[in-house]
Amino acid sequence: MRIFTDIAVRQRSAVAVLVLAIVIMGVYSYAVLPRESQPDIKVPLITVVVPLPEAAPEDVENNITVPLERQLKNLKGLDELSSVSSEGVSITTCKFLPSVTVEEALQKVREKYNIAKTEFPADAEDETISELSFSEFPIITISLYGADLSVLQPLAEKMKDELEQVPGVLGVDLAGNLEPQIEIEINPEKLASFRLPVNQLIQTLSGENVDISAGGVDTGNVKPSVRLPGAFKTAEDVNSIVVYHVEGRPIYLRDVATARRTYKEPTSYARESGKPAVSLSVRKRAGENIILITEIIKRGIAEAKAQRFPVEINYTISGDQSDQIKAMVSDLENNVLSGLVLVLLCVFFAMGLRNAMFVSFAIPLSMLMTFVIVKMMGMTLNMMVLFSLVLANGMLVDNAIVVIENIYRHLNMGKPRVTAVLDGTSEVAWPITTSTLTTLAAFGPMLFWPGIIGDFMSYLPLTVIIVLTCSLFVALVVNPVMAVLFMKRTAHGEGGLASYFTRTGTVLVGAYEVTLRRLLAWPKTTVIGGLVLLVLSFMMLGALGKGVEFFPEVEPRVANVTITGPDGMSLETSDKLAREIEKRLPKSEDIESIQTSVGTGGGNFFEASGDQSHRATVTLHFKKDSERKGSPTQYLEQLRTLVADIPGAEIEVKKQDIGPPTGAKVNIEVSTENQADLVDAARKVRAIVAEVPDVVDLRDDHRAGKPEFKLTVDRQKAALMGMNTQWIGNFVKMLINGRRIGGYDEGTEERDIVVRLPAAQRNDPTVLESILISDVMGNPVPLSTVARFDYVGGAGSLRRKESRRIITVSSGVTAGTDENVVRAEVLKRLEQARAGGVFPAGTQFRFTGESEDQAEAATFLMQAFVVALLLIGMILVAQFNSALQTTIVMTSVIMSFIGVNLSLILHSQKFGIIMTGIGVVSLAGVVVNNAIVLIDFINIKITEGMDVKEACVEAGKTRMRPVLLTAVTTMLGLLPMVLGISFDFFTFSWIFGGDSVAWWKPMATAVSWGLAVATFLTTLYVPTLYLMTYRVSLLFQRLFARFVQGEETPVVQQVAAAEVNGKELEDAYRAASEVPQR
Repeated sequence: MRIFTDIAVRQRSAVAVLVLAIVIMGVYSYAVLPRESQPDIKVPLITVVVPLPEAAPEDVENNITVPLERQLKNLKGLDELSSVSSEGVSITTCKFLPSVTVEEALQKVREKYNIAKTEFPADAEDETISELSFSEFPIITISLYGADLSVLQPLAEKMKDELEQVPGVLGVDLAGNLEPQIEIEINPEKLASFRLPVNQLIQTLSGENVDISAGGVDTGNVKPSVRLPGAFKTAEDVNSIVVYHVEGRPIYLRDVATARRTYKEPTSYARESGKPAVSLSVRKRAGENIILITEIIKRGIAEAKAQRFPVEINYTISGDQSDQIKAMVSDLENNVLSGLVLVLLCVFFAMGLRNAMFVSFAIPLSMLMTFVIVKMMGMTLNMMVLFSLVLANGMLVDNAIVVIENIYRHLNMGKPRVTAVLDGTSEVAWPITTSTLTTLAAFGPMLFWPGIIGDFMSYLPLTVIIVLTCSLFVALVVNPVMAVLFMKRTAHGEGGLASYFTRTGTVLVGAYEVTLRRLLAWPKTTVIGGLVLLVLSFMMLGALGKGVEFFPEVEPRVANVTITGPDGMSLETSDKLAREIEKRLPKSEDIESIQTSVGTGGGNFFEASGDQSHRATVTLHFKKDSERKGSPTQYLEQLRTLVADIPGAEIEVKKQDIGPPTGAKVNIEVSTENQADLVDAARKVRAIVAEVPDVVDLRDDHRAGKPEFKLTVDRQKAALMGMNTQWIGNFVKMLINGRRIGGYDEGTEERDIVVRLPAAQRNDPTVLESILISDVMGNPVPLSTVARFDYVGGAGSLRRKESRRIITVSSGVTAGTDENVVRAEVLKRLEQARAGGVFPAGTQFRFTGESEDQAEAATFLMQAFVVALLLIGMILVAQFNSALQTTIVMTSVIMSFIGVNLSLILHSQKFGIIMTGIGVVSLAGVVVNNAIVLIDFINIKITEGMDVKEACVEAGKTRMRPVLLTAVTTMLGLLPMVLGISFDFFTFSWIFGGDSVAWWKPMATAVSWGLAVATFLTTLYVPTLYLMTYRVSLLFQRLFARFVQGEETPVVQQVAAAEVNGKELEDAYRAASEVPQR
């Protein structure tokens, strides 16, 4: 390792230039890094959406979903196959194993789709095959309100066009907008009076609405073109068309129908704080800078308001992720800076101003190097990356402290500056490299965390590994060069605060020596006492602990009240329910804005296609933490009670959590062998879950069949008249949904011209049956001649998983309740009901959602912990060449659990599967470093001939300062996160709490308390354990020589003459070691 430092010291100018380049590139990288609240992760989750217009769910399942599943289910690497067959659309989802890349998954699905589509009906429309991308959700929503929708519509469309031109914007979705069209409402009675069939009328209108280029006429000198401008321009143009003749008299369209400019039937409604609005939801491209994009958008909308919007029109901005990102980035930046200041003060007190400057340089330089690498890897600056820097903040100075302190010691020994730097650095190069590797070994296994949660959390270990590696580079290359250039020898020791710290430290070391000697006198008692403390900590946690959680429960910034009615529920009914919820919203100053959207997907990514008229969402945006007076969680609990009795739909009150998406707290997939029993089994499961205490927002995904009229064709009569089922079906479809006969230009937009029946008549089957239709000879006959309408019940959306129909029953739990306890109670009651014969034979339950994610995460983290211990153990064995000493070092990991358990008790926190789990794994690599330092020094002293007991005491005394300093700096780096208090260096004010602090606090407290207790116990427990195991090893050597080798060497003989325990055994071993061996 000396070669790197030697080259750096000899090439000091090159290192200085390198440092300058790192600073410039690091500042630039930090400035231009795209900001995101959460990592933009790509997962091998592919959706295939195939529209089959107007088809019933069962027809969609049989004609689209099943043929597609037959091809997809055998794909290599496929982990899970599920589908939803709804009216008019099939959505199939393929979840692949983490080893399959998104590109591979897309290619495999496309290949199988191309095979399956040969079995699809002819009227199946083009598919959409896409990956799940978390970056494609809206980053900002703009709501225009204050005027009639007819006024808002053109303004919104113009804004949409402008916003889609902003660099980095993927698309803009409108909601609540009205689309103009010319609608031709036919009068069935007048058509019948003229014996004019509807299909003939449509044919005539289609032939009139054309612009034809008829070529050119050669007139000699020029050849002018001939053009026939016949396309309609206005509704009056359409009304003036001759569509028929009766006895030589022209029949105009106005005689049998009415054409007027109107709007298409709305597919969605939007409101802003109860006022009709048109909303624009902006989606960005992956990897783009949200803050930059939203700044351009907000500037553009402000200019539009000032320059061209009518004075009565206002707008609000909601769901602005840039504000959340800036707040989150600011919180974490302030935590980094606050921790940095605390670390620097600690180092300054301990080492003096000059040496503190050398050490503190490691933090910003390591971070700037990290920003350069992060940018080169194409990562974004998100909450995971920033917290990784918070976590590593105090660790970055560890290597620098050891190097600078050792160089300083060698310099004060009288060595020339360059020699002191080279000797001091090379002496500790391998120990600090080993300690860094042990830390990296703890984080390394987490890089292989599978699934969406793993991809999300992997940014943390990756960033920590990068920044700690950079700190090692700074310690071995940059710090020595700085020491050569600026370090000075002190003749009278350190002065000022550092001197005071040294004197205080001397008192502490004295007290420590007295305590350690007493413990070394009773090694067995001390070791057993440590184990008792460990057991007691677990017993206390069992008695006083708050339970287990998956991710931390934090106060939300956004919450959704989602309405889901039965399939077929009208848009107007959904809107009525949404308005009722708006009325019941409790008044609160903590709410920043309220948006309502009706007829959208309700936030369900996988069901955002097809008819969504039965869905609505009321979105609540809360003020940020520092501006709130109350608790959003309590507000939502109150709201849940107020809306619980609204009939006609399932209503869910759910907050938007930080972190990766997870399923419902309680999520039960029900399946049966007999499909006819499925609905009954699911209904019984729901009834049982409803009786469990603390269950809220109970729902299932089975929807009652959408009522429908079945059109039955008399095939024999139809055939005699030259008609077939498809022809008749298309004719009726035209009557109900309308038929587009072309378009007309309105400004820069082309609008539709549609022929259809008036609303009152197209919804009346009796009127539909009386409509005239032309037979093969052109003779008009009533539709009832060849077909009739029958009212029947239809099927709701059909869900399948692994080629079996399922119904999922899900719920949340009340705030503060341990969801694991609720799930256990649900499972117990379901099993009791199954044993009692309540369910049909063959009924199966599978707990998925959060419980499945939690089990997978817990299993992985346990495996990662074991792998981390093995890697750390391998590194330690390589360093000490002793399995016994490696085991001693690893006891510090076990002892750290005492601190973790205390943190959960004292802070009244639940054990977080993710956050506390990662903290425990991280501790494995951090706490061993102190034990490594102690044991390494004990070995050195024993080699120098010191008594074992005295070596343990001397090691503790000598290494107490660096051990405490490195531990304290790590804890101080996390202290702002633990306390939830930091200083805003941009506004010079104190910050209490923060939207992201609560999410990270469990990990920060676990690491801080675990390290604190482990450091305290390490300085006492490890020397005692070393002494005891040293004596025991001598005893085993004696027994081995006597009973295995059959004779005793002089060493063993002299050892045997002494008492087996105590100092006499050690003295005998040392004396015998000096006797020549035979």
